[in-house]
Amino acid sequence: MTATVLRACAITLSLLTSALSAIGADPQAKLVSTKPGAPPTVEIVGIEKSSLAALAAAKLTADEWPKAARLVVDEGSADEVAKKPPVAGSWSITADALKFDPLFPLVPGTKYRVFCDLAAAPRMKIEPAPFALAVSIPKPPPGPRVSVVGVFPSANRLPENTLRFYVQFSGPVARGDVYKHVKLVRADGTRVAFPFLEIDEELWSADGLRLTLLFDPGRVKRGLKPREEDGPILEEGHRYTFEVDANWLDLDGRPLTAAHKKTFDVLAPDDQPVWPEDWSIVAPRARSDAPLVVKLAKPLDRALLGRMLWVTDSDGKNVEGTLTVGGGERVVTFAPKNPWARGGYKLVADARLEDVCGNRVGEPFELDVLKPIPLRPVTKIAERPFTVK
Repeated sequence: MTATVLRACAITLSLLTSALSAIGADPQAKLVSTKPGAPPTVEIVGIEKSSLAALAAAKLTADEWPKAARLVVDEGSADEVAKKPPVAGSWSITADALKFDPLFPLVPGTKYRVFCDLAAAPRMKIEPAPFALAVSIPKPPPGPRVSVVGVFPSANRLPENTLRFYVQFSGPVARGDVYKHVKLVRADGTRVAFPFLEIDEELWSADGLRLTLLFDPGRVKRGLKPREEDGPILEEGHRYTFEVDANWLDLDGRPLTAAHKKTFDVLAPDDQPVWPEDWSIVAPRARSDAPLVVKLAKPLDRALLGRMLWVTDSDGKNVEGTLTVGGGERVVTFAPKNPWARGGYKLVADARLEDVCGNRVGEPFELDVLKPIPLRPVTKIAERPFTVK
């Protein structure tokens, strides 16, 4: 093929590309991230520039945009999807695309659909044909299968009036009907009926890895009718096993790596308040990054310890560092971000800090009229001074 022919082919291809560009390709939806790791936005490209210009001139309000463009979750029949409310967010027009910024990040693995009927927008001067496009964010490959990391309180002997269990998972699991995956069984094989307060809004931590199970308070507190009619959940002198079903599925539809069991003996009820002055404090040395060690008088609520205990310096400023709970929730360590300076510090506890039975700082969960009310003073916070030498 001669150079003249090659040049002629190139000119023809260039003219054809220009013509196609002028006509406009079919609209397509693409995901665009402004920076790595940022939630993507949706851009509709391939719309004729005359349509985009007319849409820009219409100056649609937020209430008017759904008439022209909507992004919805694509689940159900075609009629059901068409009637679904739009995903919250805002639409805008760029030089060559229609752009949607979702109010909340789109969910990986969820199918969405964009409905565009630009001619239905108020004040439009032209009437482009409507179209619909599928949009989805690829679901990342599944990680390791999920397991139960632990159940708290972690002790193998618990008071009869224990209020709650925490179930900690290594990854997210399916929500809804969580109570069908857990059970409490006495040593004689009898299953305790409805031990947990079954509520529609399940109590998950912000990261979705910790579930709180509340024992039915009506059967925990003495003297209440539910306890008298149905009996206590835990009884002193008996042994129980708490079980988490292995068939609990993770978000990829896989069962847990194994069932989890926690066996424990039940002790007498604990009605004593939390008294920080009874704690033992082992202070670190100056110019070291060794942790402060706090030995508690009894196990406290693991979740509350993480946010209701902190350290301040001599100026009353919070000391940055990492707080770790261990030793059956009876030992707390605080490792500073920077080495300790010589001087006075305070270990501060929020008065709402509880033990596993709901007893707070200076305040029992339930009062017994036959026992004297604690006389030690109670404030919103309790402070334990210590010195770093």
